[in-house]
Amino acid sequence: MSAYESDRLFEIWSFSPSHRTMLLRSNPSPGDEGGTRIEIYVGNVEVMFLRPRMKRLKIWRPSPQEASEAAAKFSIGDKLQSLYLVSSEDFRGFIVGGRPSWREAVRDFDDETLFDFGQEWPPGPEITWGQVE
Repeated sequence: MSAYESDRLFEIWSFSPSHRTMLLRSNPSPGDEGGTRIEIYVGNVEVMFLRPRMKRLKIWRPSPQEASEAAAKFSIGDKLQSLYLVSSEDFRGFIVGGRPSWREAVRDFDDETLFDFGQEWPPGPEITWGQVE
């Protein structure tokens, strides 16, 4: 998969400056029994320009032209190898960090994160997953 795309609403669910990790999360709609939760994890976050809530999310590696434009606009020319662009229905931003990874599974709102790194890898068949390449 070269990009991640979803029509759902995502929120910045957690950010840890000391560990430089971020989790974006899309919960099932209220009353959606058996609905899935989607989480997107990014480690080694150095810079981000995001909105707290984003609908119709897309995350992708930039083309050379997009990378050049971002470098000029945001002074991140030395970090282009770690640049991922982010868009939603009315916003365009970016993340400089590790490769974004996503997981999706049926979960209740209060269940633990899908990115519990103490669990076996790869996850079982109840979890779909991937990375932005």
